[in-house]
Amino acid sequence: MSSGSGDEATSPSRAIVTSMKIYLPILVVSVGALELLRRRHPVAFACRRRAGHLATSLASESFGFLEWVVPVAKVSDDAIVELCGLDALVLLRFLRLGRKLATCGILLSIVLLPVYATADWTSSTLDLLDREGITGLRPGDPRLWASLLSMYVLSLYTMHLLLAEYKAFVRRRHAFLSKLDVQQYSVVINDLPRTLRTREALTKYLKYLFPTSLQAVVLSVECGHLEGLVASRDHFRMKLEHALAESARSGDRPLHIVKTRGTAVDAIEYFERKLKSRNDVIPIEIETIEDKQRVLHAAMTDETLNDAACVSDHHYDEEDERHDNDLRESLIEYHAEWTQPSQSSKQTRSLLKIMRHSAFVTFSSLQSAHIAQQLLQTETPTTMLVEAAPAPADVVWENIGVSRKVRSTWQYVSVLLTTAIVVFWTIPTAVVASFAKVENLRQVWPSLDDAFAEHGWILSVFQQLAPLGLVAMTAIAPVVFSLLSRREGHASTASVDASIFVKLGYFQFIQIFFVSVFFGSFLTIVDNIRAILDSPSSIINLLGRSIPAQASSFMSFLIIKTGLSLSLELLRVVPYLLSRVYLVCAPQLTKRERSMPWYGLRPLNEPGELQYSMLLPDYYQAVLLTLTFSPMSPLMAYFGALFFALSDVVYRRQLLFVYDPNVHTTGAYWPHLYSFVITALVVAQCTLLGVLSLKQAPGPATAALVLPVLTLLFHFHVAALYPRTAANLPLLECCRLDVLRSPGATFPPTTYVQPALLARAPLRADYAELGSQAEGHASDSSSLVGLYAEFNRDEDNM
Repeated sequence: MSSGSGDEATSPSRAIVTSMKIYLPILVVSVGALELLRRRHPVAFACRRRAGHLATSLASESFGFLEWVVPVAKVSDDAIVELCGLDALVLLRFLRLGRKLATCGILLSIVLLPVYATADWTSSTLDLLDREGITGLRPGDPRLWASLLSMYVLSLYTMHLLLAEYKAFVRRRHAFLSKLDVQQYSVVINDLPRTLRTREALTKYLKYLFPTSLQAVVLSVECGHLEGLVASRDHFRMKLEHALAESARSGDRPLHIVKTRGTAVDAIEYFERKLKSRNDVIPIEIETIEDKQRVLHAAMTDETLNDAACVSDHHYDEEDERHDNDLRESLIEYHAEWTQPSQSSKQTRSLLKIMRHSAFVTFSSLQSAHIAQQLLQTETPTTMLVEAAPAPADVVWENIGVSRKVRSTWQYVSVLLTTAIVVFWTIPTAVVASFAKVENLRQVWPSLDDAFAEHGWILSVFQQLAPLGLVAMTAIAPVVFSLLSRREGHASTASVDASIFVKLGYFQFIQIFFVSVFFGSFLTIVDNIRAILDSPSSIINLLGRSIPAQASSFMSFLIIKTGLSLSLELLRVVPYLLSRVYLVCAPQLTKRERSMPWYGLRPLNEPGELQYSMLLPDYYQAVLLTLTFSPMSPLMAYFGALFFALSDVVYRRQLLFVYDPNVHTTGAYWPHLYSFVITALVVAQCTLLGVLSLKQAPGPATAALVLPVLTLLFHFHVAALYPRTAANLPLLECCRLDVLRSPGATFPPTTYVQPALLARAPLRADYAELGSQAEGHASDSSSLVGLYAEFNRDEDNM
């Protein structure tokens, strides 16, 4: 093969065509396979049918070939929030924003493509993709003004969309905060001072501030031993049910090997005794914890604390100057430091160890809940930090009550480890990116020249490995970031997921975009890092020199995400493979075993919630590529539009048919998405500035300097107005809703009690699915009959 034909085989346009030939047919075949399989296996492709409280009208219907597309596309935003939650709407609206930006790029390409195509090319050997982009323009070419004007249009349109989206988000947030639900009426107070770490003291303090609307105060306690007992009781119940089912199936009583003794015992009797023991011990442990709290309050009230009675019992009269003075004195006394008693200091300090640093507070009015979040509780900035409570099912209990020092330590550790991962991940990313450039491969492995000359298809394979490798590498980082984010002390899984998203967003932004662009060759890493450290302003020239040359690689990246990632999502390939492992390895004898996760694995019909934190970074990356390349390589906008449009259809279907809903999500991702898009816009503008500088176009380059300034001014304007507005419901609206809902909302007082403290009731094995045979085996065991007769007596006495 001649070198000319070899160069043609490795041209950027040929690489894009190869990607399209490989991955777009995969998507077409996947859609056909979905239409064939979803009728035969609705349990796998319409999982929301399995329970009435999960089902949607669309998931319950039967559709012909692709007949679901139009109904799914027509589902309104209101319905999405109602059926799937606010986070689902944030995802879909972000896809819509990306599609609008790509459409703007397509409209601009109508002008840009003829402008670039009619340039006097500096080289007749330029690839078609280069001839249709800014790369083919001569230095100082007047056509560079078209690139600048297109960036102005795209930037202004992006800012318009972001402002509109933030306003829509504020409306949706206020609608969510207006709901009549315990989450909206509750707050969590972190870093309580020692004087308020009893329920009675905190209640008195809050009753002084909110005398008529306080409904429930729940302090978190250290109950790790109790949580271990509850977990072991659940384990023993499952083991007992498994042994009973095994006995019902085989007719023989199974044996269990006790590891501590190395002996085999009757499994049913053994787990009966263990279950009964836990049922006996757990109420005693709960009572012990409650007794310690009562003793602690008595000790603090008597000798160690000027508690909240001095403020809660005071009758305030604003017309009486004397009462004003008394109030000031009482508050000063109330916030006095810890005193040193003579006798019970050690006892009180010991008892305080069972009290964590946080409390959940539920009010009967929205006004009180939002005032509590916005009030400055103390002059000490590290205590009494109030924030909105998460939904009860969303609470990460191991993080509730973690001290500020521990949270801060883990957050610093998380930042350091995240930075280290991003830095050290540069090397494998650069190695993967080097596959996209044949000259890099020849420089590292000169022996490949002969193979390239004899087998031209090898070049195409290497060019596909680069974008495919970038896609694969993004799947590894979430595991580490998930572990780090959970240790940072976040009170809710939504906050944990938002933290994961931020880490992944920066990771992909740096690795896939900057590293693969600046350090496209492993051999140039040191030189480019040294240049940036010596002259930070050189980063603009690096952007201008490196990014336009990567257009084909990033187009292939979007094609792979469109054809491969969406196909895997539609057909649920990964959940299917994991469910096969689950069916082979996990115990399946009882109904409880078949419905519970096993080491993180689930049945195929139990998909769980959509992992937005893992998904959104890919679409932020697509927005970044669309903003950066649309003015310089207009064809990028077409691939971006295809990716966003198909993703919108795919994930609408998955949310409405497959994934479990979470209607309590708070839209925590949008503020981070907004910040990322602003960053992407500034990067795109600086990239064009670098290109214009290298193209020796002083006029367009000077005009381009205005763009980042305008973007930052817009950002400061939005940041000053909308984040705080979205965080809280206006007090006038709170008052209006409180009047409509008079005499006030009421919620169960145990809603935010730690689950282990509510586990007083005994557990029993479930015989519902064992039938008469199982019941017969159960009746053969006198200990089993006696055990559950005792359970019934206990329940009657409760």
